[in-house]
Amino acid sequence: MEYEYIYFHEDEMECVLEELRNKGIFLDSKFKRFNYTEMIAGNDTFTLGKCENIGFLISKDFKLDINCYMLEKITIKIVKLDKGFEEFTYGRFRVKNSMIELDAEFDENLFYNLIPALQIQILKSEILLKENDLRAKTISKEESETIKEISKLSEVAKKTNDVLELKNILSEVSTYQVDFFRKFMQFKDINEEIFKHITKFEVISRKMGRWFVEKREELKDFLESMKYYESKFEQTLNGIRDLFSVVSLRLDMLRNKEYMEMQKRMSSLQAAAAIIEFVAVFYYTLKVWEYFVAIESMPKSIAFLILTMFTTSVVVYTEVLAELVREKRITVQFIITTALLILILFFMYFISSLYH
Repeated sequence: MEYEYIYFHEDEMECVLEELRNKGIFLDSKFKRFNYTEMIAGNDTFTLGKCENIGFLISKDFKLDINCYMLEKITIKIVKLDKGFEEFTYGRFRVKNSMIELDAEFDENLFYNLIPALQIQILKSEILLKENDLRAKTISKEESETIKEISKLSEVAKKTNDVLELKNILSEVSTYQVDFFRKFMQFKDINEEIFKHITKFEVISRKMGRWFVEKREELKDFLESMKYYESKFEQTLNGIRDLFSVVSLRLDMLRNKEYMEMQKRMSSLQAAAAIIEFVAVFYYTLKVWEYFVAIESMPKSIAFLILTMFTTSVVVYTEVLAELVREKRITVQFIITTALLILILFFMYFISSLYH
């Protein structure tokens, strides 16, 4: 007795059903769920099922050709084995060309659940491994070009102290980093997907007892080679990140240096402005004082001292007023300087009146 397994993507399910109808084969709805698979429809000869996003059609003693896109076709034949076999939970088996020969009784759990689930995990692992192998080769070529460009940018960044040039270098490095990170994560995600399917394969294989042990080791070895590429790509990505950090640090240092120089210039300008303000207030205060009060009879040293005190308090008072506007609240400093200024004004009038 032979069982032929045809595997296809679940999107091809309608196509398969249509092909069967065109050949005069009609299936009755029949739902039955196993640990890993579920049966959807069938009759005495055909059984249609699904595992994850993969559909499968099992035909008993019937060779079927369909025009839908198939992922794989496997034949399992029940025979009596006398040599060249391996033991497993349900009996004996051996692989002969593209056929699996079983020396076992028919069991629903084996034929409708474990065998299709195991083969689907192998199928998915192989497809993803081939895809990632091609992806690894493509990324490796791009990686070589990226390393060359990053090395050039690194050399330029070491020699320049120009902020604008460092900004441009940082932008280029960021572009390389984002692009390589995207490709690396896609590659890594597929590796994780492969690992998931191989792990499921191992779990199912243990339930069957040494079923396709060599195949399992072959897939794991292939995955290890993909892990090597993953580690290699991660090192390159870390190198790009390190350059980005170094350029960012240099850019920040240059910006801080420029800021400190600007602060020094601003401090000089502020000091000059304060001196100019002091001289202007001193001069105009003197003229106003002379206009309102006769100070000719006062000792010049006393007049100069009082005038200096008043001018200084006015300069300080402007700073306090500016802070009042910024903070929008009355502070103790504002009250003290206001009182001091009023007191000096009164003192100016009182002293000049006393001498007059």
